[in-house]
Amino acid sequence: MKFDNYYKLEPGTYKDIYEKSSNLQSFLYNINLKNSDNHSQIKNAKLYANRLHLFITKILNKKEFLFLDCGCGLGFLARELKKMTVNNLQYCDPSEYINKIHKKFYPYENFFQSDIQNLNKFNKKFDIIYLREVYPFTRENNFENQKNLIEILNNQLNDNGILILEQIKNNKDLFCNINKFKFDIKSYKLLPIKWHKFEFINILYFKSFYLQYLINLIYKILDKQITYFIVIKKYIT
Repeated sequence: MKFDNYYKLEPGTYKDIYEKSSNLQSFLYNINLKNSDNHSQIKNAKLYANRLHLFITKILNKKEFLFLDCGCGLGFLARELKKMTVNNLQYCDPSEYINKIHKKFYPYENFFQSDIQNLNKFNKKFDIIYLREVYPFTRENNFENQKNLIEILNNQLNDNGILILEQIKNNKDLFCNINKFKFDIKSYKLLPIKWHKFEFINILYFKSFYLQYLINLIYKILDKQITYFIVIKKYIT
């Protein structure tokens, strides 16, 4: 599959929910009824946003930044993150029906329709670009596809900008190619999302190699998948 066509496989539930919803209230009701969009983590969006905000401000020490959630899905995480910061947040997704949903139910938000390849058409650059479970960085290990997309994203970063990819480690994904890339890349194992109610635990965890090793061991024993932040610093092309 060519990497520029992946978004055409968007869930059919987007169209179904859009067409059945007359207003925001019915839209939120239909989402819960369908139990759709696991990608956007609707129920735990606040916790995911809090974890990301903590990581950016306390671990990466970035206080002022222009932020893009790229491949935002229904945008719940981005809207929760917006409540936690005065920084400029924007978000985008290539889906036709995600675009229609935002125009109809969230018309005043900083959303725009775009895939990764066409970001440069909007003439915008960011300090942080965040991608959560975005194909083809997940469930595929095609090195050239991933390299090309990272280069496009890199060109949309300001000086000293960073990419943050949040994803589970799969049998085939970006992790298969990390050692092939020549840029500055680092990964962070993440605690279970419910633990992110406790800020001090997470700060300690991010800064402690031993705690991360222990959690990794526990996950292996329980045969659970670990979620990571993959951080890629802006590089000169």
